[in-house]
Amino acid sequence: MADNQTEEKAKIRIGYIFLAFVPFAVLMAIQTIVQLPGVILSVMDMSKNGQPFTTDLLMSTFNEKYGLISYTVYALAAIAVFLPWYYRSVVKNGPKIIYKKALGVRPVLLSTAVMVCMYFVVTALLTMMNNIAPGAMESYKKLVETSALGVDMAITIVYTILLAPIAEELCFRGVMQGMLEKSNLPVRDVILIQSILFGVMHMNLVQGLYAVILGTILGYLRYKYKTIILNAGVHMFFNFVGTIVAGWLEKFNIPDHLSMIFGGIGLALAAALLVLIGKDRTLYSEKREEQKVIS
Repeated sequence: MADNQTEEKAKIRIGYIFLAFVPFAVLMAIQTIVQLPGVILSVMDMSKNGQPFTTDLLMSTFNEKYGLISYTVYALAAIAVFLPWYYRSVVKNGPKIIYKKALGVRPVLLSTAVMVCMYFVVTALLTMMNNIAPGAMESYKKLVETSALGVDMAITIVYTILLAPIAEELCFRGVMQGMLEKSNLPVRDVILIQSILFGVMHMNLVQGLYAVILGTILGYLRYKYKTIILNAGVHMFFNFVGTIVAGWLEKFNIPDHLSMIFGGIGLALAAALLVLIGKDRTLYSEKREEQKVIS
């Protein structure tokens, strides 16, 4: 047994760990290249109008005139790059997945329920951060306001809810997690690495913190059900709840202590649901030969 464990550790392929950082770099490069023209045009517009140059005003001008098209082109470009990459590096030579099982009622309901719980957990986390780190929360709120995500309805629906989840799942839970799995790292480490990079990608302490938590959940779903189709769907749902539904709930002015209570309940329920997901045998048949194909 000890010899087998030593042999397994020796088989960890460092090259794939380093390669897993390439999708992250490519995604950031696509974002920079695609959005740079809009930023330059925004600066030119501000100069023509004699407006003072500030970061807030630049972002406001960018979002008002070029935001929708820039965000959309960025997401579509990322999908165009990562979709064939994911297919060739993960799906083509990977295990056969029975999608009617992976996307069945039980996996969808369990995964969606976890996302609902995570919304309340994230809300409680933001409430807590607002009390213990008001400076960080102020920076986060400013980012949300200037980015127009959740404020501009067209950008919210087209980019935040529909396109961004697909691009991010292809990059992080698709290509990146697929490469990390080939490195033979423990599953825990695979999920942790991609979730941390997912948080770093958001480039904001508060947003990055809850992105790491969300990325961990999504990484586990990808590991359990083997397909990012389910991931993309529940990621869209989470973003919908976090923007549209959250906007509706803000009208009720829910007190901080209730947000914390709901967050605690959500955390407990999410933990219970993840246990159920861990025990879910949806993808596994009692027939041994089918287990070899699916697992």
